[in-house]
Amino acid sequence: MAEDLGTWPPEQATVLLDVLTKAGLSPKARRTRRGIVVTVDDQQADQAHRTLVENMDAIARAAHSAPRAARPARSSSTESSARRLPSQRMQAWARPLGVLLIGLVVSSLIPPLRIPVLVFTVAAMIYVIGKQDPPSS
Repeated sequence: MAEDLGTWPPEQATVLLDVLTKAGLSPKARRTRRGIVVTVDDQQADQAHRTLVENMDAIARAAHSAPRAARPARSSSTESSARRLPSQRMQAWARPLGVLLIGLVVSSLIPPLRIPVLVFTVAAMIYVIGKQDPPSS
């Protein structure tokens, strides 16, 4: 059997594997969606845990010293909007279009206030669009 030492981000897993190897152990690593799973044989588990605890500072520093440029950059809003489903793109425009529809109905029902209602409607649309969350990637 293999003793699981946990799931680690790539930077920390690299340091952990290096430390365990230098301690004379034979760790195994496997990439998953959540990170790198590090395991050792059951016979080496106690020594692996001691080595992990002794070198925890170096492993923690690996997470902080990871270069920021190595992380994937966020895509531009046009690329992220192209990846969203059509229903998600339409949902982003639902409130502003609702405000416009209400403004047009009110302005047609009250002709003397048509211009002020339309100006207020445009201002309300700008406010609603500006208040929306930016598209997520």
